[in-house]
Amino acid sequence: MTRNEKVEKAVSAAIERTDCFIGGGKLQLPSAASRKVCDAQISHRSGSVRLASLFLAFYSMGDPRWGCDSVPKGIRGQYGDKMLAEQLTERCVTLHDAITAFGENLGWKGNVVNVRLSRDPRFSAFCQMLKNADKDERKRIADYLAAKFAESRREAMPLPPVGDDILTFSRAKGLFERMLSLSTEGHVQQFLVAAMLAVHRGRYGLEIRTHHPHASDRFDETAGDIEEFRNGDLLRAYEVTVRPDWKNRLSNFRAKMDKFGLSKYVIIAGNVNSDEELAVPAKLIAFLKPIQRDIAVVDIHDVAMVMAAELTALELRRVVNLGYDLLCQKNLCGRSEFQEAYRKVVDVWLDESD
Repeated sequence: MTRNEKVEKAVSAAIERTDCFIGGGKLQLPSAASRKVCDAQISHRSGSVRLASLFLAFYSMGDPRWGCDSVPKGIRGQYGDKMLAEQLTERCVTLHDAITAFGENLGWKGNVVNVRLSRDPRFSAFCQMLKNADKDERKRIADYLAAKFAESRREAMPLPPVGDDILTFSRAKGLFERMLSLSTEGHVQQFLVAAMLAVHRGRYGLEIRTHHPHASDRFDETAGDIEEFRNGDLLRAYEVTVRPDWKNRLSNFRAKMDKFGLSKYVIIAGNVNSDEELAVPAKLIAFLKPIQRDIAVVDIHDVAMVMAAELTALELRRVVNLGYDLLCQKNLCGRSEFQEAYRKVVDVWLDESD
């Protein structure tokens, strides 16, 4: 089958946008008429039709010469329908029913030059809608479909709905201590803190966003590992780290504060309470004085213990499962060995409650 770079780009874009919405990305809705057609495709009994519709929507954005009637050449195979299906299945997305090759399932075999989607009742209305849509509307349509696929994600959570007697403060404290001790390059630590903040701040209508643990400093596009927003406005930023080298980057944090207009910056780090420069208030003042900014340095274990005391049993369960969900998201981590370590900690902890 002929390799088509536009097909590959469409597949990559569909995966990227699905990841975005899995991570809580915001959606600009297409028109009501477009949504009606999209909803009909999404509710089709065939997972292949649903997935092909997602692909065609993204392909329509990347190939302006496509007339929304022919089947794009190269749609089948390793870089086309199989890649899209495999990547969504790997993300525990279920809307496509875990099919492996929608092109083959739909009968788009061999030379598809004579296939006309306008004569296929499964796609005629959908492709007519794409044909009539302008560039911006096509993007909204594609995003709408990607968001629908993202909503169908079903990841098995590590902590079942146990009783309040299991999620007491003392038991939650033991669980968090074990999680914080995992060697996961800071991933579990950051996502656990992000989950705690998300659940706690969610009480007050605040939004928490977190990023790939290695992305903030590399690209400098965000204020910190974790950001806190109210109605879209940045309120606070947090650096979460278990490595001591953050102490050499104080000027970077000052620059972030100035760039994003933050009056306070919070560094949640490991081993603060045992650090000679940080544990004693007078020494901490001296350490931070050259920066001339209000930077809070807090031990990550203290943060976890305060949250264990503050949150209800139901909220603590949400924290544990949200931390795992963040760990599973491909754009944040997606590393199976970290997921396995996380689940094992929870399993052992649950066994001890018997």
